[in-house]
Amino acid sequence: MSAFRFFVLPLVLGLVACSSGSDQSPEESFQPKTVKVVTQVVQSAKVPVSRSFPGTVASADTAVLTPKVVGYIESFQVRPGDTFHKGDVLVKIKSKELIDKEKFAQSAVKEAENAKKQAALGLNMAKAGLKQAEAQFLLAQNTYRRFENLLKTESASKQEFDEVEAKYRAARESKRIAEENVKLAVEKHSQVNIKRQQADAMLDEVKTYLSYTTLKAPFNGIVLQKMVDMGNLAAPGQPVLKIGSLGNVVYAQVNSSAIKLVQVGRDVEVEVPAAKKRFTAKVLEIDPNVDPATRNFKIKLSGDEAIIPGMYANVFLGEDVEKATLVPGRAVLERGQLSVIFVKKDGKAEMRIVKTGRTIGDKVEIVSGLRPDERIVVENGESLRTGDVLEE
Repeated sequence: MSAFRFFVLPLVLGLVACSSGSDQSPEESFQPKTVKVVTQVVQSAKVPVSRSFPGTVASADTAVLTPKVVGYIESFQVRPGDTFHKGDVLVKIKSKELIDKEKFAQSAVKEAENAKKQAALGLNMAKAGLKQAEAQFLLAQNTYRRFENLLKTESASKQEFDEVEAKYRAARESKRIAEENVKLAVEKHSQVNIKRQQADAMLDEVKTYLSYTTLKAPFNGIVLQKMVDMGNLAAPGQPVLKIGSLGNVVYAQVNSSAIKLVQVGRDVEVEVPAAKKRFTAKVLEIDPNVDPATRNFKIKLSGDEAIIPGMYANVFLGEDVEKATLVPGRAVLERGQLSVIFVKKDGKAEMRIVKTGRTIGDKVEIVSGLRPDERIVVENGESLRTGDVLEE
């Protein structure tokens, strides 16, 4: 043992002698400085434990436009993504059958109108003839009665009376014929009126169907999908254009294990990456039917004017059930690839390497490296080094 001591001692002394003549290390040359800082006690807090579910932005109201007539798609006045106003023409359809029917109906109306004019003229002539026949009959009747009395007093001969009577009978027959002519003219006028009304009704019906060749917007909205191409056959019940209202909602598929996190009227967070938008939405509807294959159910959320139907969304559901160590984001400093925080210990700075977690507002979760109730530097810690004196 003594031999070993005698051997080591000269070696150690030699090393000390060599080191005494060398330059000082950085640690030996470091001189603590006094830095004025702001500190804060680390505390635990309840934070949202959220789960993310996929969602899709959709129009609050959607409609599929379908033709009511057979024809061919003549033109689209809008494209997917275009907005429109209620009453705007969106699609035009060409129907040769309806065009031909319109020409036929117009011809029928014109023909019925001419027949009506002729019938009215005939009726007027028949009435004029009746008026003349009535006047002649009245004259003949008065003459007949006068000669009837003259015959009784033998003031007129039988021959004269017979001539007057013959004229009277002829006038009466003429009046009867004139009355019959008026009756026939009235019937004919009534018939052509009916034909005119039928022709008008036929033309109105054709015009109604022709109005169906323009598909108009039922509300203010946006074009979601063009379902046929121009020139294709259009027929009743065949989808042509899918449209949606400008107001939007978000539909999300939520796993049944998260059913307790969803209630109608509850606020949830929605993120739409394409729009770079995050907003608070309200649960509007919950579909109670669970898909047996995926174990998911669908919820409907309120939307936001900054997002567009068709965009992908993330829906976050959560509740305050977990405690976490949170510190102000400005307290976490970067040293190379490491995240560090300075702790105040015995009035001096002590650097701690920490592992960070979620960012919640302006705070950062510390997963490891700190304990609650420790006091940390939250301002002016950028230039600190371990051992610096902290002054508040």
